[in-house]
Amino acid sequence: MDALITAAGLGTRANLPRGMRKEMLPLYAVRNGKIVLRPVLDCIMHNLSDSGVRKFFVVLDHRDHHTADYLSTLRMKTEFIYQKKPEGYGKAVSLARDYIKGDFILNAGDGIIIDTSKIKKIIKLYKKTGNSVLTVMSVLNPEKYGVAYITSRNVTSVVEKPANPESNYAMAAFYVFRRDVLDLVRGPELTPAINRFILKGNTVEYFKIRKDDWISIGNSDNYYRLLERTYKFCKKSISS
Repeated sequence: MDALITAAGLGTRANLPRGMRKEMLPLYAVRNGKIVLRPVLDCIMHNLSDSGVRKFFVVLDHRDHHTADYLSTLRMKTEFIYQKKPEGYGKAVSLARDYIKGDFILNAGDGIIIDTSKIKKIIKLYKKTGNSVLTVMSVLNPEKYGVAYITSRNVTSVVEKPANPESNYAMAAFYVFRRDVLDLVRGPELTPAINRFILKGNTVEYFKIRKDDWISIGNSDNYYRLLERTYKFCKKSISS
């Protein structure tokens, strides 16, 4: 299976120095039984590769040669899709329409499911059902997320940052999509395309994770907490 990773945004919410990408901030990871620091994108691709992904499509800013050069050293089958200007998550995803020919995993470049066993279970659910799968997590402030409305079986609708959400299940930016979704992406947001896909009669599954399973760089104000969380996870992984 192929994976699409988006890493072309300006990252202004992260309050980083000009020229520094949040997707290249380091997190703790385990390599060959040792705890090391690796960029977020490196961690994402490593975890997905361990879960069976064989080719990566990475959306980058057309001026971002530094990230492209680094990812090229990972010796993974990678193709870069360059975006001329940031126009939202949906637009970045839509650029892959001419590249991706089959069903695929979508992972935002600034977020990661740190437990690869969860990634493998999500992919297993997709393979078992043949349906798209959304990753959802219970949050206290769903109005700040794309929200999924679910039944005991599947997703009935999704809404981007609703003012009065009737569900507390936020979507983590990790999905397994049927290729058809790409044909429905219009505008800066991805969530409306997912909802159009559902309205067309397609079944969309969901997989629940804990909020702590998802690491999102988002705002650098809490970056040190993310380092602490990934270090503790790595320590636990090595000792278990």
